[in-house]
Amino acid sequence: MIPNATLGNYRERAGCGNAIKIANNFADTYIEWQQEQPGLGLYFNGPNGLGKTHLLTGIYKALMSRNISAVFMTTYHMFQRFREVAKVEDYEYERRLLKVLYTCDVLLLDDVGGEVPYDSRAEKLLDVINARSQKRPIIYSSNFTTGELEQWMGNQGARIADRILENAITVTLNGESERGLINDRHHDWLAGRVKGLG
Repeated sequence: MIPNATLGNYRERAGCGNAIKIANNFADTYIEWQQEQPGLGLYFNGPNGLGKTHLLTGIYKALMSRNISAVFMTTYHMFQRFREVAKVEDYEYERRLLKVLYTCDVLLLDDVGGEVPYDSRAEKLLDVINARSQKRPIIYSSNFTTGELEQWMGNQGARIADRILENAITVTLNGESERGLINDRHHDWLAGRVKGLG
């Protein structure tokens, strides 16, 4: 996480206006969001330097301030924990780790695709996504579009990309235009919630 980052001090850039509006709406109206669309999360994607980690940090802090249980980690660190478990065969620790990942109200996974794409890691990510599907949201950040992520994640890539699209609104930070691209499936619903969404 970025220590001093909040949604309030996010520096809006061209092409990122929708992202901060959506992030604020999710954090401010989480309970209503969950009542209307259970388990629906967000997939922020775009190049480095546009504030994706800042947005996730801000959402995390806002949720925690409202006593909503949230877990923030990079996918690299999540996979590192699973590797450590495998080395020492500490399956009780693995059980506790999975329980946290499966049951926290909101899971925030930063830098999806920033790790080496071994199939075993992709399987773990898919397990977490499936366990939370249509129940508890995941907020992702990635440099990859879902199509690029599909290529990166190896044999499980298509399944992972499909599950993300099924359970998260894709918000592209493009740094050029004022319009973030949002997958059509939930666009009308989201536009009704977020005033001024371009």
